[in-house]
Amino acid sequence: MIAKNIFFSLNAYQLKLMALMAMFLDHLARSIFPDLYILKVIGRLAFILYAFLLVEGFIHTRNKGKYLFRLLIFALLSEIPFDLAFSNTLYDPFRQNIFFTLSAGLISLCIIDSKKVSSDVKILLIACLVTASNLFYFDYLYLGVLQVICFYVFRSNKLKQFLTLGILNVFYLFRISTQAAAILGFVPIYLYNGERGKKTGLLYYIFYPTHLLIYWVIKRCFME
Repeated sequence: MIAKNIFFSLNAYQLKLMALMAMFLDHLARSIFPDLYILKVIGRLAFILYAFLLVEGFIHTRNKGKYLFRLLIFALLSEIPFDLAFSNTLYDPFRQNIFFTLSAGLISLCIIDSKKVSSDVKILLIACLVTASNLFYFDYLYLGVLQVICFYVFRSNKLKQFLTLGILNVFYLFRISTQAAAILGFVPIYLYNGERGKKTGLLYYIFYPTHLLIYWVIKRCFME
């Protein structure tokens, strides 16, 4: 999905900044200012951008195993900050952070891309991953993994991407009332020009547990 011949475009670096800002505001609302509805609406853009960027990373990375390893490491490193920020406890079995969701999404893409596995086995394995994302309470549950899959499977067809992801996000309204706003994420995605832009390195990953710890400290020091 590459934007061509338009007056304005965005590269991957800029999409990452948008995703980080949307997530920052979403978590600010979830952890400190639950009544600021507008922040939650803006926050709905975060995951759809992360899912899109994950697929772009999968397509362009030279080492998929290293990519997955990095996601899993930060899933483990982020779990305590995630639970402290949102549950005020060191471990909440009913909440797992977004890196687990992204890891499951990446594994799904590896399965889809595999030449050694039959279609029936692929469907079974992906069904198991989607089920596991629900059973273990990964952030966004089944929606997260399915969004990643839709971005990859329909990467050459914008209309199919929009329709499938639109249906998924509207269906998820029963859980998060603001989820339909995620569709607005297609605006910056449509403006994506396929260029990498500046490198973010590990900062893109480190920001996640760091800002969650900061939110927890703020709550502990000033709101309890």
